[in-house]
Amino acid sequence: MKSKLILEIAKNEQYLIDSRELFSIKFSTSDKFKNDKILLKNDDYYIILDGIILNKKQLLTENNSSNWTELIVELYEKLGRDFFKTLKGSYFGFVFNKKENTWDIFNDHIGTKQLFYFENENSFFISNDYTDLAKYLKSKQIKVSLNENAAYLILTYGFVFEDVTITNEIKKLLVGHSIKIDNAKLSTSKFFQLSNNPISVSEDEAIELLDQKFRESVKLAFEKDKEYDYEHVACLSGGLDSRMTVYVAHELGYTKQLNLTFSQSDYLDETIAKKIARDLKHEWIFKYLDNGTFLKNLEEITTLTSGNVLYYGLSHAQSLFSKLNFQTLGMIHSGQLGDVVIGSYSNEVSSHKPYKFGDGAFSKKLLHRIKGFDFKEEYENEEIFKMYIRGFYGINQGLASSMNVTETHSPFYDVDFLKFAFSIPIKYRNNHKLYIKWMKKKYPQACEYVWEREKVPVKYNFWIKIKGHKIPLSQVFNRILGKIGFVKYGSNTKNHMNPLQYWYESNPELKAWIDQYFKENINELNDYHNLKADCEKLFNSNEWTGKVQVLSLLSAIKLLNS
Repeated sequence: MKSKLILEIAKNEQYLIDSRELFSIKFSTSDKFKNDKILLKNDDYYIILDGIILNKKQLLTENNSSNWTELIVELYEKLGRDFFKTLKGSYFGFVFNKKENTWDIFNDHIGTKQLFYFENENSFFISNDYTDLAKYLKSKQIKVSLNENAAYLILTYGFVFEDVTITNEIKKLLVGHSIKIDNAKLSTSKFFQLSNNPISVSEDEAIELLDQKFRESVKLAFEKDKEYDYEHVACLSGGLDSRMTVYVAHELGYTKQLNLTFSQSDYLDETIAKKIARDLKHEWIFKYLDNGTFLKNLEEITTLTSGNVLYYGLSHAQSLFSKLNFQTLGMIHSGQLGDVVIGSYSNEVSSHKPYKFGDGAFSKKLLHRIKGFDFKEEYENEEIFKMYIRGFYGINQGLASSMNVTETHSPFYDVDFLKFAFSIPIKYRNNHKLYIKWMKKKYPQACEYVWEREKVPVKYNFWIKIKGHKIPLSQVFNRILGKIGFVKYGSNTKNHMNPLQYWYESNPELKAWIDQYFKENINELNDYHNLKADCEKLFNSNEWTGKVQVLSLLSAIKLLNS
């Protein structure tokens, strides 16, 4: 499925292909959602657009057009170089204006389609496939070297972010930015910035508008499947976000769905999802993750991500998606980021808490090793910082497994929905207060099912507050037992979304494989003495999380050196 683009722009006239063309292109894509894609070459323009455009029909109607390619040209000529801001969906593309000798290279507002690039005094190379770009640079005898700061980001946050990649030479296009080239002069330009400045709105008004915009977002995405006569596919777990996507879509009439679930067998993610799918009469496929043997797909995942994100978060999904035939299936609908869009990354209720370095980190043991990292001024507070760093940069990199087989979308990603949700005062949103009130008011049937995170139905009304956190009264005893070491739920038990510690400790075969992979590949870091020592210490700690961090990094460096 994965489309691949390498665009080479030479800045020196000796590299001219002919008197007018300053570039070469390698581009391939799949037949999925093919009518949304554009590959145009005429006397005036070279245009590539790849992905899904959810508001394509709307744009055609509004502009009284029946030709998608012609409309894109018209929008570019009418609206200028930021014309792509009118598009909704998951996409990337570029326009080369031959007459003006200008380039505009872009992806969607929140960077779901990532673009990677390299530039020096003579050349500019860009690709949507990091691994292909790294190989391409090597073919041009350009050195590709490990970025140690990036390595420590992986060992701290679990992913790289902003324009950083695992190599020093390759950069990533910043979220909400585009690349502009005028007569060989390159610059980046910001076209979108999410803000959480609150508007004046009552809680009831917020719920009504939130629901309206969410339903519009769900409809846009599911209609795209219908446009191509694809079967609807939606992930479903025991959480709220995927449930809302599936439930609202069903209520809107998209009742023929294939719901996908992966978890430890007999855990809440299985039992809750099974009951929801059964009650809605949806087709349901369950992939059990018992024993964690799927974690051996380390290098397969690294090839997809080039090691720019922890691999284990993609492993379980890839183990399911790779077994399905997506020829007749549509995009993978999910509930990504729903809990933080409506529930908020911030616990503050009256003011915007400033961010600090280390906020949202997976582990802070090696935080001090990250040097000279300059955050952008647009991160005005903690919530925005975490949304960009953990959400747009972190989670989006985790979409690689689904994008490898088809397109993917979450209704919580819709730009209009995002902007409105973040304008709702945090005092309504934090701790899922508004989320729960929205569900109870609009979708009471969805509230009958247990919420995996809290282990009680959403409709549950008996809560107490401990140290500022609401806890279901029925779970207080279990929480106390957990604090004193008698754990019912947790990563070292079967009762967890990702019981990593349990798999490692209970499966000798998996443990042996992990230990052997570390032993065989730790010498990939022989040229980086401090980093090697830190990885050895982290891996040999008792925490499973440290082991997967190190394995992700070693696999990335192995790929880099191959």
